[in-house]
Amino acid sequence: MTAADAVRTSERDEARRYDVLVVGGGPSGLAAAEAAALGGARVALLERQKEIGYPIHTSGGSWVSDMRVLGIPSDLYHPIRSVTFLSPRKSATFAYDDPVCCVLDVRGVYQHLAGRTVKAGAELHPNSPVEGPILEDGRVVGVVAKDHRNRPGEWRAPVVIDASGFSCTLSTRANLHAGYRRYGYGAEYDLYAPNYDPDSLYLIMGSQVAPSGYAWAFPRGKGRVRLGVGVIRPDVDADAREYLDTFSERLPSLAPAFAGASAVEYHTGLFPSEGVVPHFVGEGLLATGDAAGHGSTLVGEGIRFAIYSGQMAGAVAAEATRAGDASARFLERYERQWRARFGREMDISYMVNQRIAAWSDTRWDESMDLLNRLTPAQAAELLRGDYSVGLFLGVLRRNPGLLRSGARKFFDVAFQRLGRPTPVTEAEIATSGA
Repeated sequence: MTAADAVRTSERDEARRYDVLVVGGGPSGLAAAEAAALGGARVALLERQKEIGYPIHTSGGSWVSDMRVLGIPSDLYHPIRSVTFLSPRKSATFAYDDPVCCVLDVRGVYQHLAGRTVKAGAELHPNSPVEGPILEDGRVVGVVAKDHRNRPGEWRAPVVIDASGFSCTLSTRANLHAGYRRYGYGAEYDLYAPNYDPDSLYLIMGSQVAPSGYAWAFPRGKGRVRLGVGVIRPDVDADAREYLDTFSERLPSLAPAFAGASAVEYHTGLFPSEGVVPHFVGEGLLATGDAAGHGSTLVGEGIRFAIYSGQMAGAVAAEATRAGDASARFLERYERQWRARFGREMDISYMVNQRIAAWSDTRWDESMDLLNRLTPAQAAELLRGDYSVGLFLGVLRRNPGLLRSGARKFFDVAFQRLGRPTPVTEAEIATSGA
């Protein structure tokens, strides 16, 4: 090595020392990097793909209120005015004059978040795959990664955030958790479908279209529709791709909506479906988003939770930098904050997921009868996972027979999780006014 090479290497090594390193350029990683930079930390984000927002692994279903809170521009999401649930023989439709749910321009949202991250002062490094963590005395102190010119090297920081998604690139190698054995596998076409109603979203259940899962049709405006199928492994060994390719034959009632449609993009993705990991904080390491199981297993929704989770992780990482303390004891404030805000709803969503994943077609048909007795607001709150004692009392008031069915145990546990230790009675439901 010449003297000039040594100088360049030394400069490059110095440039690879940061206060916070973020691994993964999805929504949780971008939000974490932005929050850490806004907190005064010197931040680098490493993304293995050559582009932020590519490839797409999610259908992009979300909620208008959250997008507003998170500062996502309205031109990056398409509002939905009608939501229809389809079972093998029945249906339930809810209309919303003031839309509450939406479908995201996923790539556009990620790129928007990337712009905010750079504006906050963080560095983004696409085409920089991370191979694993650097561990010293049981503490994560950086990562081994390649840069955009395929040059391997070390990137060091006292705080590292694992936002690598389902792969959990750092968390599993640092023995923070073991990864996921149960997961949703989805495949979808992003279609140009000129005959599809842009106001109508469909969620479709039953063994004919998606055993141990569901299918979806999500319009995203300008003639584009995402049509997908997701199944849960290892609950079933069905291939979501096969069910997607034969969707029109399996559900001929929706075939006219897709007449003349053709695929513009094809997406696949994996989603953790076994609840929140037991611990997502270690020495020098925070896990966020899918790397920590921070998504709702109810319908496999992750983007809004990933952004909230990333913001929390990045803010605590910045606090650790200012305090000069990257110990697990200090970083655990992130886990406490997250569980206080989202822990109960994630636990209840996982309980629901475990129940409905095993439902028969007959049970799905019966569920449509239950849904048809709900108000549009109640249906939206359930789908969003916005659980409360009042919501469940309202559901039971409209469906009192649930207390005399196998669902009684679920409601008792759900009420306990929501801070109500005593079982609810039918007399109480009748007089609740919910």
